[in-house]
Amino acid sequence: MSDGTTNELRDDQLRQHIGPAVRELREREGWSLRDLGARCGVSSAYLSRIERGSSVPSFSILANISTAFRVSPEYFIEFERSAKELESALAETLEKLGVPRSTWHEFADLSMEAQGALVDAFRQITIPAPEVDARHHAAEAIILAKGVRDSVRELTTIAHRDGLTPVDFARHRTQLEESSTDRFLIINRLCTLPASWLFDQLEVFRGTFGQEPSDPMLLKWWVRAQRSALLRVLDGGVSRAIYPRKQISTYLRTGTWGKRITFEADLVREHARETIKLLRSTPMFQIGLTDSDLPIRLIGKVDTGVLVLTPDDPVDREDGSNGMALRFSEPKVTQRFADYFNDVWESIPLEQRTNEQVADWMESELSQGFAAP
Repeated sequence: MSDGTTNELRDDQLRQHIGPAVRELREREGWSLRDLGARCGVSSAYLSRIERGSSVPSFSILANISTAFRVSPEYFIEFERSAKELESALAETLEKLGVPRSTWHEFADLSMEAQGALVDAFRQITIPAPEVDARHHAAEAIILAKGVRDSVRELTTIAHRDGLTPVDFARHRTQLEESSTDRFLIINRLCTLPASWLFDQLEVFRGTFGQEPSDPMLLKWWVRAQRSALLRVLDGGVSRAIYPRKQISTYLRTGTWGKRITFEADLVREHARETIKLLRSTPMFQIGLTDSDLPIRLIGKVDTGVLVLTPDDPVDREDGSNGMALRFSEPKVTQRFADYFNDVWESIPLEQRTNEQVADWMESELSQGFAAP
């Protein structure tokens, strides 16, 4: 996701943390700004600017403030160093989580204690699953030897046993989507990204994976990052998605989205309208509707990698296995999946992968009325 910029929470140049340290010591003493100003010969208005971070004190003024609090000036210098190290650690963690930079300023004004707690909690989420082990290399070898179509059963077994968990998958998908190259998908549910702001993302997560996310606050950032990435792709690339026509018809007529979630009619209609709007206005956004079963689900970008999902979600399995996806980034393997996608895409009748005709079909399905599943 990195764009070459420095990992910092703030864009402003001051970014000083002496102010919060002064405020903390002043409040600990029970002094007002006027009390502190009288003790160090500085106006209360200037002290207020220092505490807010809008002014940086000279060393002589800092020395006077230190004397008033009976601490060494090095106390503030060390505080500044520790705070900047903590912000840098938090920025690095947010980068790994796929949290879009446009939201990082929300973290900059948190206390050091809150930032430290977030770093500790988020690091638990960013511990990677073991992806590049012998079995993963074996999966790559299977794909290269047999091709995608004949490897599905073995890939599914490996993903069930050793694959990414739902939270790992959400994180990896965000990182994968951040690449601005062409994307291709074979998915069994109509993607919510075109109308993501309409949906309760926690409900979507629960309905997709049948479990609670380990940190719900990440969902909005992940979804926002994915939508932003989709729009960047459409600026200069192509996004193609293959859906099973029967399941999409069921969704548009009943609101059934997957096995465990049903949306209200108004939400489904608005979701469909946003998707239709993209189809009619953006030639680079394409949908193909297949009448065949989908033996595998995948999300890929040729220059970045592929996430291969099992046909079912973890909660649907009787054996209790929790793995649901494998990530591949080796160029030859990624190209095999792209070739497989292209073969499936070309097998779809032209009238089921032409934007205007797919949009017409979706509108026709909506016009049939809405019924409870």
